[in-house]
Amino acid sequence: MLRLVDLFGYFSVVLRAGTLVFQSVVLGGVLFVLWTVRSAGPAAQISVATVQSSSLRLLRASAIGLAIVQVLYLYVDSSVLMVTAELGFRDVVGATFFLAGSCMLVGAIGTIIVAGAGSNRLKAVGLAVLAVFILSASVMTNHAAARLSGRPLLIAITFVHEAATGLWIGGLPFLVLALFRAKDKPTQWYIAERFSRMAIVSVGALAGSGLLMTIAYLGSLRAILGTAYGIMVMAKVVMLGALLVLGGINYRLLRDGDAGFAMPRLRRLIEAEVGIGITVILTAASLTSQPPAVDLVNDTVSPQQIIARVMPTWPRLGYPPAMQESDPAASNLVVRANAEEPPPRNVDGAPLTVKALADIKESESNHHWMGLVVLAMGVLALLARTGKVKWAEYWPLLLICIAIFIFIRADTESWPIGPQGFWATWLHPEVFQHRLAALVCIGFAVFELKVRRQKLEGSSLSLIFPLMCAIGGAVLLTHSHGITNIKEEALVELSHVPLGLFAVVAGWARWLEIRLPAENRRIPAWIWPACFVLIGAGLLNYREM
Repeated sequence: MLRLVDLFGYFSVVLRAGTLVFQSVVLGGVLFVLWTVRSAGPAAQISVATVQSSSLRLLRASAIGLAIVQVLYLYVDSSVLMVTAELGFRDVVGATFFLAGSCMLVGAIGTIIVAGAGSNRLKAVGLAVLAVFILSASVMTNHAAARLSGRPLLIAITFVHEAATGLWIGGLPFLVLALFRAKDKPTQWYIAERFSRMAIVSVGALAGSGLLMTIAYLGSLRAILGTAYGIMVMAKVVMLGALLVLGGINYRLLRDGDAGFAMPRLRRLIEAEVGIGITVILTAASLTSQPPAVDLVNDTVSPQQIIARVMPTWPRLGYPPAMQESDPAASNLVVRANAEEPPPRNVDGAPLTVKALADIKESESNHHWMGLVVLAMGVLALLARTGKVKWAEYWPLLLICIAIFIFIRADTESWPIGPQGFWATWLHPEVFQHRLAALVCIGFAVFELKVRRQKLEGSSLSLIFPLMCAIGGAVLLTHSHGITNIKEEALVELSHVPLGLFAVVAGWARWLEIRLPAENRRIPAWIWPACFVLIGAGLLNYREM
């Protein structure tokens, strides 16, 4: 149980992310079934019935996922609260999180049952009521419900924001499935047009409510880059901008009116929309774990501190001498000032201990070495794209170097060079995420090299690379660091969030390069290697002081 308490911060973000993802898909599925997929006439009756049947199956699967996540959420949160606060189960049952989670669980189970009901009228009314019920329960655990002032208005705005997210982003998986299941072009065109009209309304509601929430929770322009909350909000805005670009292209394709030309492109662009949209929801889940910036007036990073942290400097490639955590001289002794330069201090101005300074130097060296490798990958990928440097196609081998480096140097107090054992390190949230990233790198290298060597552009193996990139970016955007210094956490997010965004863009650009018709692959084929170059440059300039 103590292990569960230690991992609670990470699990809470993961379970919140799962809740928001499945909740959004359920909401989007309800509207898709009740409104988007309707009979387009006698000629399309069979295709629409097929789409409705498959959409209901996906809706039930999403509701099952939501129910499972809620069971885990109730167990984890209840167990941790009972241990840390020494409460009994009867005391926990009355907590807001337990009531909200229980309501969502009931709503999910109800959706599973009603989605399989035979009566269309009962199904329509029941699904609509359950969707509102689930959404209302979700709002109970948001920042809006915890505010002391303006609570009713913020709850209403949050309700609209989550509803718009679900109806648009949550409906995208159903649109992808519908375009696959509907074999005739008229039905595909009909469904795409109806979804497009609904999406335009949802985007307007999402943007309007998001702007109002940003104003309410940020409090000042300085908080945009001066707090972790503001930085995560900007990450959402950037990804929503990417979604709007893809959506705008889809809208232009629909307006042109040529189904034969539009549909092969439309389906692939919507696939990328689904991936980026889910990443937006994951980022929103991470955002809910951060205190609103308006509550951190005295803990906002100043512009001068931001400039000092992001100003380009020469990479640090050397390592300090190894130190043990138990060494009192290293843990308590403050670094003395040299005659020529002031002593190093943290973002709050407090002098650093010898141990803290050594840890910072080691972390910076790790990031800078990895930056060199990633930069080399991006440059080689760009050279390979030109078709003039054949050996540059072997750039995926550098991913194995990164994986080895992560296992050995990312956590020097853990196996194989530290005193902590192999299995014990996997129970530490940050070490676990590092090791998971290393495994992702190895898988990425093996599959991508095989694709390039055997020219398997049309096989499912070629999709491993974009999925690995996109997943890696999403993990980085929800990466927890366990930093107690609020200002330092904001500065770390300021360096990590752009890297996550570039990874997400790289992954879905590569996806489009593979999936789009050959004549439309040129632009995404150049975007993802350029993103690798930018990630490498960002890692080379990574700083912690």
